[in-house]
Amino acid sequence: MKKINYNNLDQDMYYFTLKNGLRVYLLPFANKNNFYAILGTKYGSNDIEYLNSDGVLIKNPYGTAHFLEHKMFEQENGEDPFAFFSKSGISANASTTFDNTRYYIWGVNNILENLSYFLDFIFSPYFTDSNVQKEKGIIKEEILMYEDNPEWALDDTMRKNMFYSLPIKEKIAGDVQSIENITKEDLYEAYNTFYNPSNMYLVIGGNINPKEIEKLIKNHKILNNIKGNNVIKRKEYQERDDVKEEFKELFMNVKVPKIRYSIKINKNKFSNYSDIELNMYLGVIMASLFGTTSDFKEKVTLESLTSGFYLEKNNFSNFLTLDITAESDKADIFIEEIENTLKNIKIVKEDLERIKKVWIASEIRMLDSVELTVDNIYSDLIMYQDVYTNRIDLIKELNMKKLNKIIKDLDFTNKSLVMVLPKAG
Repeated sequence: MKKINYNNLDQDMYYFTLKNGLRVYLLPFANKNNFYAILGTKYGSNDIEYLNSDGVLIKNPYGTAHFLEHKMFEQENGEDPFAFFSKSGISANASTTFDNTRYYIWGVNNILENLSYFLDFIFSPYFTDSNVQKEKGIIKEEILMYEDNPEWALDDTMRKNMFYSLPIKEKIAGDVQSIENITKEDLYEAYNTFYNPSNMYLVIGGNINPKEIEKLIKNHKILNNIKGNNVIKRKEYQERDDVKEEFKELFMNVKVPKIRYSIKINKNKFSNYSDIELNMYLGVIMASLFGTTSDFKEKVTLESLTSGFYLEKNNFSNFLTLDITAESDKADIFIEEIENTLKNIKIVKEDLERIKKVWIASEIRMLDSVELTVDNIYSDLIMYQDVYTNRIDLIKELNMKKLNKIIKDLDFTNKSLVMVLPKAG
């Protein structure tokens, strides 16, 4: 087990890798009573087509990753993991995104006992025809519930507008038809391919003893009996730079129109920058143009062009999107302001330095939260396959020369707009 300082601050991180490839990161926090653990796999709803261990091309139904996450909580002995954890006041949950599935537990008591059980149930899948069929009804209800949600409708429609071939265009949970096609064989195939320790990460922070945790993990029989599979071959998709559809209207039960304005950017055009560097510079641009202290924010607020808006930057394979979501009964004027702002980008050194100071302060404050720190490390692993323990140094290195070069090379022409409007009558 190795030790490294995190962000040149008063926080150490220990890490080691098992023989089967599981990478483990431990952060003991001083003066904290709680702990938080994430065990995740780099497997999400995007991973539809891949080669299995025998080299056979597999195509799972859409929604398989999310379905698998649900079924992981069903054990052969009939014990409910949620009930086990609750006995000692521990909470548990899970989530599936486009590129990963994570399981997490948090609490204050009996970390060794709960961590051992956590590993037990994640590495002991149990799928039957009966329990798979039973779950289909539950997930179908969940899908139908989200279809009535305007925010989800905006997001789902925008992705279909933006992408031609990437699986990102489909819903994380799939649809009613794709769910009906999922079998226990699909779940085992996906599990055996992607829930391999070599494709997984375990991050634990809080009131922990790293040596005790290391001993438990290295002696866990079920986990250590699994052989590593270091090569997972996913299908590579050819995606066009332009958007599939530039505009879409939806009519739903909303009082004020909702809009999603998104720009599609091919990351290959910025191959001279690392992913984290590109993400940081784009973050600077978005914060400067549309952030809380921007001229745009001041104008749309003073002129009552929106009752609220937020920014997102999403990475999808070799592409990323810059997204602005808002409520506005003056949508045309609001969108015009967005496009005027993008046509006249003016960021000065003072703007950059101010944003850097805010980000550095945020990094320092983050270490006061076990959950935020563990989440940040896990996110690094999923997005970059590494942990950036020098993030503050990377922020300090941001400079106007590179920022202006990226601004010059950005192309905002590949854009799409989705509007959710009130139903007539």
